[in-house]
Amino acid sequence: MSNHNTMKETTVNISGITCLSCVSKIEKALYGNSAIKQVSIDKETGTAILRGTPLPHLDIIENLIENAGPYFVHATSDQAAPSTQSNRSYKPLVLIVVYLLGTTLLLEYGSGMFLMKTWMANFMAGFFLVFSFFKMLDIAAFARAYQSYDLIAAKAKGYGYVFPFIELGLGIAYLLYSDNELTHLITAIVMFVSLLGVIKSVVQKSEIQCACLGTVFNLPMSYVTIIEDGIMLVMALFMYLN
Repeated sequence: MSNHNTMKETTVNISGITCLSCVSKIEKALYGNSAIKQVSIDKETGTAILRGTPLPHLDIIENLIENAGPYFVHATSDQAAPSTQSNRSYKPLVLIVVYLLGTTLLLEYGSGMFLMKTWMANFMAGFFLVFSFFKMLDIAAFARAYQSYDLIAAKAKGYGYVFPFIELGLGIAYLLYSDNELTHLITAIVMFVSLLGVIKSVVQKSEIQCACLGTVFNLPMSYVTIIEDGIMLVMALFMYLN
């Protein structure tokens, strides 16, 4: 009973529903996001009531519906907006970065000398391994969120499913081959493309979820995301050029 009471609710109006098969397709797409627990769709009016703990961002819900077929979300209620906004925080991202900084600096301290390139390689290894882990908790949900702003994922939906494994591969590469030019170059390219998509979304003031930690945390897309990707790009270029 307590779980039911903590659920948030929003109403979405959908056009293009003509039969029960349409309803089934939309429900299947929505239930593909683990945060959505209950879906009720009225075939005649096109009204869908969604409940979750909490619900994903409205942009993600719209993408799920519109990718399910020839359907269009033309209006949404603001019932879920307060809860969604209140849950938006950079705290998880900041904590992870602080932990990575602390751990990698301790490794350098324990070695008896501080080497910039060694520290960078260890930091980037930890960064990619941790961030890929959170994405893999729900790869399908991450892929849907990622295609809402990444330039490649928007054109090739499969890229969103592959991206967590690219990060995993880079993390392992930095652990095993910390001074490999190819690893630095691939990292620079990946981060540059990601940065372009983030900048475009921030400039357009798109109210979408940043999927850098998957969809487990509701991170807002803003200049903080630009700084995060920019720092990783600069570090990769520094290691490649040196």
